[in-house]
Amino acid sequence: MSLPERINVIRSITYDVPSIVDSLKEMGEEDINIDSVMEYIEDWVSEDMASPLSRHDITYLDENGVEL
Repeated sequence: MSLPERINVIRSITYDVPSIVDSLKEMGEEDINIDSVMEYIEDWVSEDMASPLSRHDITYLDENGVEL
């Protein structure tokens, strides 16, 4: 059995879009679209990735996408 060339580690965070839309509406946002939702999520992502207290799903894959 040969070793893979690379191992990719992927952290996964899931955000609930309907909840985000509700939050944006509560903040007075109008004309909510994918750009406004992504802007909202991008702010959270930088905080969530940096926090040692955040729980993330982690997946290990070889270069062919096969889970290890």
